[in-house]
Amino acid sequence: MPSPHPAPFADRLAAAVAEVGSPLCVGLDPDPERLPAPFAVGGAEGAAAFCEAVVGATAPHAAAFKPNLAFFEAYGPDGWDALAAVCAAVRRAGRLLVLDGKRGDIGNTGRRYADALYDGLGADATTVAPYMGADSVAPFLEHPGRCAFVLVATSNPGGADLQALDVGGEPLYRRVARLAVEAVPDEDASRRGGAAGFVVGATRPALLAGLRDEHPGVPFLVPGVGAQGGAAAEVLDANAGGPILVNSSRAILYASPGADFAEAAADAAADLAGRLR
Repeated sequence: MPSPHPAPFADRLAAAVAEVGSPLCVGLDPDPERLPAPFAVGGAEGAAAFCEAVVGATAPHAAAFKPNLAFFEAYGPDGWDALAAVCAAVRRAGRLLVLDGKRGDIGNTGRRYADALYDGLGADATTVAPYMGADSVAPFLEHPGRCAFVLVATSNPGGADLQALDVGGEPLYRRVARLAVEAVPDEDASRRGGAAGFVVGATRPALLAGLRDEHPGVPFLVPGVGAQGGAAAEVLDANAGGPILVNSSRAILYASPGADFAEAAADAAADLAGRLR
């Protein structure tokens, strides 16, 4: 398991990116309908074996991996064991582990979610839904050296339904971004707490650039490059050198449906990593 007193997340993110030369994050979304045949019939164990093979093949090119909890939870109790095995594989590879569950709750419930992800599964970072306000983000900021990537401006078309609403002369997503940063413990307590980051979709680079200008030191987790249509070059330009992880899932995971899936995933990861340098 991770050290109880890890280095600040920003430092570990910078080190991970420097080690592989790219901010690539590989999403692990094992969809039974898309897994190669030998794995698709293996239930949760098959999903875990597929993801572990992808981790092994793509780790030279990836600073982080992002398992999506839904794809494991769908298997029932066996899915949690499969997820734990995949998390262990990521840690053995020496890469950052981002758990994508979009949790968000208050008080002891939020703390139990955070404990499960950070302590139980060893996550370096999680994704957090802020709809219940600052006290739904705060429990995910209580673990030293971890990062809560708060959903700020997502890449899905329906994201604008709420995120773009005008609140006092500004879009709601900007208010949420400030809320996330302000939820971080004050300076005297910062050594005991974690970091706030933003989930910002790759499909809206102008929006990303605006958030980066306002929050130059906040880590961004950027999904949407690849299958969703985001462009790597536009993301890098908009990010202006800030701390970032750029996630790609389907374009890497399912680069080939055949027995060469791992090699194809490695090639796809290497290609995207090269475009992110």
